[in-house]
Order: sequence, then structure tokens, then C-alpha cells
Amino acid sequence: MTISDRKARERAERERLIVDQADRMLLEQGYHGLNLDELAERIEYSKATIYNHFNSKEDLMAAVDLRHLELRAELFGRALLFRGTTRERMFVVGWADYIIAMKYPHWSSLHQLMETRSIQEKITQSRLDACHRVGFRCIQVAFEIIRQARQCGELPDDGPSEAQILSGLISLSKGAHLLQENISMFPEDSGIRPLEMLNLNYHLFLDGAGWKPLRHQFDYDQTGLRIRSEVFSHELAALAEGSPMA
Repeated sequence: MTISDRKARERAERERLIVDQADRMLLEQGYHGLNLDELAERIEYSKATIYNHFNSKEDLMAAVDLRHLELRAELFGRALLFRGTTRERMFVVGWADYIIAMKYPHWSSLHQLMETRSIQEKITQSRLDACHRVGFRCIQVAFEIIRQARQCGELPDDGPSEAQILSGLISLSKGAHLLQENISMFPEDSGIRPLEMLNLNYHLFLDGAGWKPLRHQFDYDQTGLRIRSEVFSHELAALAEGSPMA
């Protein structure tokens, strides 16, 4: 290994450490709690070292966001390989979204913050472009499944457009994440469990769009068991154990 290779590896390891700790602080304390002086103490490097890797606090937050987006895109991509109907494949996407929300409960609000112009102005263009590229990969997976459903006749031609279906699913997902992050606003006995109810809300929406097979015509509980065992067994086991998803 050359000196240049070793330095590149050390830089990558140092950057990973910075992002790891920043991610943890965002989970514990939120955006305003991400203090770079405290972060420097945690990683036992100087604040200047952080700035050698990231131009600003917002640039560092974008690196955290990018990490979560990359995992999300990888989990979403598994839907295209699932053997089943197109609607079942879309539910793989739903499960991937659920896993991300459970593993990183702060990610939804972080990502929403990263989409504001005032924050984006403080992020390096290369990192911002990377976030957009990876986010688009997630959108492409969903669009491809909808396109396949239309092509094979599982989604009627005279029903909602691809864009309408995708925007509806995204709205349901974002709404559930927002409610979950503010769950304390509801009485404990209200029965409102946003993420647990998201699956049912997807079904109600897709039934309304005429996406076959409809919920009452198919055993989607069995689909859920297959998705958990065939697609996300490792991730769900890690969540149950409270360990990181490798």
C-alpha cells in the first residue's frame, strides 16, 4: 500500500467516524443539538479537522442524510427482485420505508430540513448532487413498479396516473413519519400508531386506485410474512436486537 493509499484510507475512516457521531447526536439532540465543539470532543479530534472534511454543519448533516438515502435506495431496490405481483413488490418498498423509520426515527425530519433552500445553500454542490441522485433512485424503483403494473394490467389504464399514485404513496408515508415523530400529541389510549397503520392505509389507497389484486381478493398477510423472511430478515433481526444494520 502506498503512502497516498494509506492517507486516503485514514481520511475515509476519519470521515466515517465524524458522520457516525453526528448521526448519533442528531438522534439524541436534534438539529440544534448538533454542536461541532461537542462533536470534536466526542471524536477526539479538533474542530478544524471536522472542517477539513465538511464545509459547514449543514454539509455534515447532508452527509448523514446521504448515508440514510443510500441505505433506503438499497432496500427499495430489493423490491424489483421480489417474486410476486406488482402490488406485492410495492409493499416491499413500504416495508423498506418502515425499516428506515424504525432504525432512524430522526431521518424523516432531517431529510425534510435538508430540502429547505436556506440549508441547501450551505451544502457543497457535490454532496447536494449526490443526495439528489440517490433520492432519485428510490423514486425510480417506485415508478418502475407502477409502470410494470400498468403494463401487465394489474393497474387499470383509466385509473390514476403514475405520478398521482406515487405522490399519494409518498404523502401517506411522509404523513405517517410526521405523526410518529409527534406521537406524544395523542392520548395514549387513542389507538393511533402511525407506522403500524401505514400498511393498511397503503391498501386502502391502492384499492381505490384499482391496483389488483385488491385487498379482499388476496392474502397480503402471507405476503408480509414472505417479505419479512425473504427480503428483510437481517434488518428486522437487527432491529429486534437493537444492533446496527450492517
